[in-house]
Amino acid sequence: MQMDMSVELGKIVPELWLAMLVLILIPMSTFLPGGHKQPVTWFAIGGLATSLIPSAIYLGQPTRAAFGGTYLVDPFAIFLKLLCVVASMVVLLISLEHFRGWRAEGEISAMVVLATLGMELLAGSTNLILIALSLQIITVASYILVGMLKEEPRSGEAALKFFLFAATAGAVMLYGMSFIYGLTGSLSLIDIAQKLPGANLALVVLGLTLLLAGYGYEITIFPFHAWVPDTYQGAATPIAAFLSVGPKAAGLAVLVRTLLVAFPHELSAWPEVVAVSAAVTMTFGNIVALRQHDLKRLLAYSSIAQAGYLLMGVASAGRDPLGISGLLFYLVAYLFMNLGAFAVVTAIEQEKHSVELTAYQGLAREKPFLALSLTLFLLSLAGIPPLGGFIGKTILFGAALAANFWWLMLIAAINTAISLYYYAKVLAPMYLQPPAKSSQINRELAERTNRLDAEPELLVSGVVSPILLATIGLVEIVTLLIGVFPELVLNMLRLAKQL
Repeated sequence: MQMDMSVELGKIVPELWLAMLVLILIPMSTFLPGGHKQPVTWFAIGGLATSLIPSAIYLGQPTRAAFGGTYLVDPFAIFLKLLCVVASMVVLLISLEHFRGWRAEGEISAMVVLATLGMELLAGSTNLILIALSLQIITVASYILVGMLKEEPRSGEAALKFFLFAATAGAVMLYGMSFIYGLTGSLSLIDIAQKLPGANLALVVLGLTLLLAGYGYEITIFPFHAWVPDTYQGAATPIAAFLSVGPKAAGLAVLVRTLLVAFPHELSAWPEVVAVSAAVTMTFGNIVALRQHDLKRLLAYSSIAQAGYLLMGVASAGRDPLGISGLLFYLVAYLFMNLGAFAVVTAIEQEKHSVELTAYQGLAREKPFLALSLTLFLLSLAGIPPLGGFIGKTILFGAALAANFWWLMLIAAINTAISLYYYAKVLAPMYLQPPAKSSQINRELAERTNRLDAEPELLVSGVVSPILLATIGLVEIVTLLIGVFPELVLNMLRLAKQL
């Protein structure tokens, strides 16, 4: 029995490593004096990097089931684990200077690692209870991160909204899981697939709908997106960056696994439902983004629209294998281009203490490197060649056509054109307008935060850290490489798309 347990534990070395890392980071942060906790963040980055080694080794190995089949170590899960760990490392690099001197600096790193552990567990889960537990780990860590800005009223409000939406979505999801368990007598996705054909179709659809509410909240699918804009705006910018990528990737992983494994297409016709959801989500996100004047809120609605594009891959996967390849490729591109955009926002916020679009006027004259970087990331999000976003959308459009979702491809193409407008609304002033005066930035910031007594010297007095600039440069290079040499990612996807 002891030998069997050691074999099972050997299959989840990356997860065990992250769990141990969390247990080290929390007391380590407690014992370090306030204002000197940056070693905790570097230790977390090193620990995350180390966890990549066993995952990379597992990538080329056959699929292995752990703990009675409740957890799978397959290429699909391993690829998503690598993606989530890389995202967390980039976020911690972005946050290094942003949180310097904070009392909770070390705890932030610990919560990022804890959320990453939840993402890894979610990517390989094949049991409904383990899926629910993994989602709760991610959610609890996330709303702790959102509420870290105790002195900022909007942070507390954002954390409360996040908590209420998470609790509601989680309860609805568990209700759906109870329906599915009642119909099949099993919590295993594989067993559910075998027993569902004999179940009542109306109850199957009801259970699946309720289950998808919990997934949709994590992925920010319409209408489960309402928490996103206020949460991103109220949270610290590096935390908003983290929420926009990591949980979304893990949520998409479990969505794909649940739908493809547990729900045969002939039974519930879920590809059509997901396709409609994709169209509504991307359209809503893009249209509302047109009216935004706060770049964090604009990127929040942009991330909702990006979730719609990613859902194209999920819908197509129900009919054609190219859908999974398109989904995973676009996830890789999205990780770097979205984190890159938030990294630039963090840099400008460090210097000007503002995320208003006014702060970006004349940026090409003041900070040409940051202006060029933001241009590249936003154009990649819009799907302009030769960047990674363009290749990703091309594969997704091809998958939609192969799955006979030609109407979804047309809607996505129209939405891509719409997104160009609000990205241009950010980019044009950077090159065509003179830099805004500090007093103008402060006045707009004060009006939007009700800080009418804000002092210019207190609001505009930051310096962009070299580590942040280096991180932006690295992410920029990767975004270019993905677009120019897509085969670097496609070669990995030949293994990773195996569920």
